[in-house]
Amino acid sequence: MNENLTIDGLEYRIRRSPRRKTIGVTIDRDGSLILHAPLDCSQDTLISFGREKSFWVHTKLAERELRFRRRRPHEYVSGESFYYLGRNYRLLLVDPDPENPEAPPLRLHEGRFKLARTERDRAHERFQDWYIVHGQPWIERRVGRLTNRVGASPEAVIVKDLGYRWGSCGSNGAIYIHWCTLCLPPVTIEYILAHELVHLLQPHHDEAFQMRLEQILPDHRARRQWLAEEGGKYT
Repeated sequence: MNENLTIDGLEYRIRRSPRRKTIGVTIDRDGSLILHAPLDCSQDTLISFGREKSFWVHTKLAERELRFRRRRPHEYVSGESFYYLGRNYRLLLVDPDPENPEAPPLRLHEGRFKLARTERDRAHERFQDWYIVHGQPWIERRVGRLTNRVGASPEAVIVKDLGYRWGSCGSNGAIYIHWCTLCLPPVTIEYILAHELVHLLQPHHDEAFQMRLEQILPDHRARRQWLAEEGGKYT
């Protein structure tokens, strides 16, 4: 039976366990709030705990909203800035090469992103495709470096559009990484990858998850804070 509780406007799912001795709160990967409680914990006690943790919960939810606080929409004009692995590259619109009709519509060449002028109406899709094609092997190599440290290996690594999430860990053992992640500096990408790899072992953001992540990246809190405050500027 599902048990829900609203505390000061926040909706929580209650998960009770006979092994649980204390109350805890976690924010699940989809943003849902979960109160972990002993079987005999009263509703009044849960409400009191929820109010005590209200500031922490609101802070964490605000961090999630900041993750994809985007800049103004791209116009895809020459001189506009685009990021790749934390570095800033300018866009140059170019005429198609009649001698090379098979040339890719978008490429990173000579320190610039070069987009065929005829593809400007499809520029967003062209950039997304470019980041996925070029980012997939880069992400896979970085995951390979982390798997021994984490102690878990994903069934697959998939770069795709994830909406407002930087990454996710599927129940099928695969990890999914947003293509926009490739815009971020490598040190921040490493945090996202480690975060999702740890989810293969610890599905919830509980104490065990935090301890495991800290063993792998002792400065993970600083990296998470940077991502929350600055990540949206890179997309």
